[in-house]
Amino acid sequence: MIIDLTHTITPDMPMYPGSEAPSLTSTGTLTRAGYRETRLTLVSHTGTHMDAPAHMLRHGSSLEVLPVSQFCGRAVVLDVSDMAPGSVITADYLREQNGFLRSADFVLFYTGWEKRWGTDAYFDDSFPVPDAEAARYLVSCGLKGVGTDALSVDTLRDPEFLAHKTLLEGGLVILENLCLRKVAPRREFMLFALPLKFLNADGAPIRAVAEFRDFSEKEMVEP
Repeated sequence: MIIDLTHTITPDMPMYPGSEAPSLTSTGTLTRAGYRETRLTLVSHTGTHMDAPAHMLRHGSSLEVLPVSQFCGRAVVLDVSDMAPGSVITADYLREQNGFLRSADFVLFYTGWEKRWGTDAYFDDSFPVPDAEAARYLVSCGLKGVGTDALSVDTLRDPEFLAHKTLLEGGLVILENLCLRKVAPRREFMLFALPLKFLNADGAPIRAVAEFRDFSEKEMVEP
């Protein structure tokens, strides 16, 4: 069973405040040219995307130089959607997850913000985010990456981007604006999150998918 975890790129999709919305312009039609072609104009952190260490670190790696194995691996989803608005995800909370994190390559947080996609409420930054100690704990787990269904792993009010910088300095990639409702609460699956490959990629849109193998007792059926 394979489940898509990716939002579709559209001109009116939610964007991080200050980022330019994508543009999709027809440059060839069946009537005029005999084929269809579309010009895509978009910033590197559009929609469901991945942050590279180069996103915030002066000497951080860009995505195109990372091995493709960095973008694939065993993932677990932690359902934090019942946390109160403005809550932080603590290291103690992460340590209580029965060792799941230590055997994973990716930890993905389901905050419930996916349900707000396409509304003004999506920009309410009271979604749960890891605090400094939690970010350091995630790095200590030897992960390849951390993801969220929200706009960011930091609140929009944090000018220091503390979680971003801690995770990126630890060599992790960050996945944002994921679709996790269908795979929450915590499920184990193979995650494939392949970024668009271009020069000096500080980030890139991804097509993220979950592949369920023998991790769950029953086969999941996508509605």
